[in-house]
Amino acid sequence: MNAEIIAIGSELLLGETIDTNSAYLARHLAAIGINLFRKTVVGDNEERIASVISEALDRADLLICTGGLGPTIDDMTRESIARATGRPLEFHQHLLDQIEARFRSFGRTMSPSNRQQAFVPQGARIVENPRGTAPSFIVEDVRGTVVVLPGVPSEMRYLWENAIMPYLRNERGQTGVILVRTIHATGLGESVIGEMLADLMLAENPTLGISAKRAQYELRIGAKADDPAVAEALADAAEATIRERMGVHIIGNVTLEQAAIQLLAAKGLSLALYEGTVEAPIYRAIAATAQGRAALRGMIVHPLDIPADEAAARSLATTGAENVRARWRTDLAIGVQAGPQASDGFSAVYLALAHAGGMEIWERRIELASEEGWNFAATLALDELRRFLEQ
Repeated sequence: MNAEIIAIGSELLLGETIDTNSAYLARHLAAIGINLFRKTVVGDNEERIASVISEALDRADLLICTGGLGPTIDDMTRESIARATGRPLEFHQHLLDQIEARFRSFGRTMSPSNRQQAFVPQGARIVENPRGTAPSFIVEDVRGTVVVLPGVPSEMRYLWENAIMPYLRNERGQTGVILVRTIHATGLGESVIGEMLADLMLAENPTLGISAKRAQYELRIGAKADDPAVAEALADAAEATIRERMGVHIIGNVTLEQAAIQLLAAKGLSLALYEGTVEAPIYRAIAATAQGRAALRGMIVHPLDIPADEAAARSLATTGAENVRARWRTDLAIGVQAGPQASDGFSAVYLALAHAGGMEIWERRIELASEEGWNFAATLALDELRRFLEQ
């Protein structure tokens, strides 16, 4: 079964509301082995909603719509689905009675406009909503199945878990699984990783995708099978191949920040920082967790009024690391300082790691004016710290 999601509501298009429903549904569709091929957001316009639904039914076996089931004039999902599937809306008195009873339980009087919530397309399977005033429904059309859920996240999740999932499992036979496993990597460019893993990225099962953020990469393995154990085995085989090809560039099943902090904690080592920028990206990464804060003994932030030349920047990084290690008597210390911006917009960034055995120094050219510039520097520092601790 192949699925599509349609999120309905102009507030989603305007960015006023974040569509968390689609992300939730995507995860739960994978849990029962249903392929999700497309997600669409459409505003509150009956013609456009009906058009999107009709187009999706020409492609998908299962269509899940969220939103637009309220009592106001801009709630047009019922009418749109009736229009797209050629089914007139039918009034159901028992639904109206339930809605009215819910209002009475709140000590309120139902508004006349709530009457429209008691209409569903002819022949649709009604899914009663004990958590709200918007009944849900399922339309089994000749082209595919349309599941219609409220946009209120708590109501949507309740109905999905208690009504729609049992329907898909028990009546539609969806008992498989799509296992998603994420492996984190760094130290190589996305294009290089893509070339190393090209054959895996072209495979149909398991699949492999890559996403990048702050010079870190998420390698997502998707394995589909009827049996979870078979999906695990497929993912295991793909992960083993990835680890073999990428070697030290693989961080593991946790992020780089988590890996570095866990290694510090496991070895019982303390850390101090010298950062030559108010951005303090290494501190922000380390201090984001209680475990990281426990390892961190102190830090100095020392931005320069006038950029140092490259030799001076290197010296400041190393002496800064030495000084904070001595000041707080830590096992390790990291120093970071940048040289002046070159004509191409890049700066030489120097990173130093001071330890009992001496000093490690690295240089990387980074476009610090970019939004993620200093985060790239933090990624480099944490990756070198990770590799040092893994020795």
